Amino acid sequence: MSEQIIDIASIVAIAGLIVSVITLYLNQRKTKKELELAKEYVHTLSRLVESYRTGMRTNQQLQKEKFEWEKLKTIGKAFGWMIEHSEEDDDYE
Repeated sequence: MSEQIIDIASIVAIAGLIVSVITLYLNQRKTKKELELAKEYVHTLSRLVESYRTGMRTNQQLQKEKFEWEKLKTIGKAFGWMIEHSEEDDDYE
């Protein structure tokens, strides 16, 4: 009878070890998948940030070009006004 108890205890211990090994293996696979997803998330996030930066640079460039265009228009209007008034002064002379 004592041999049967030892055999049953051995079987239970081996079964416990097998369950532990399988659990560790499944946890490792789960952790590996989570790590891959985290890497993919970080990669996607970095692309999104770079895209945002590029958009900001493009927007800043557009604003700068609009400002330069408005400046040129203002200078052109000022020259036009100066030319008109210089012609009027020539008419009076």
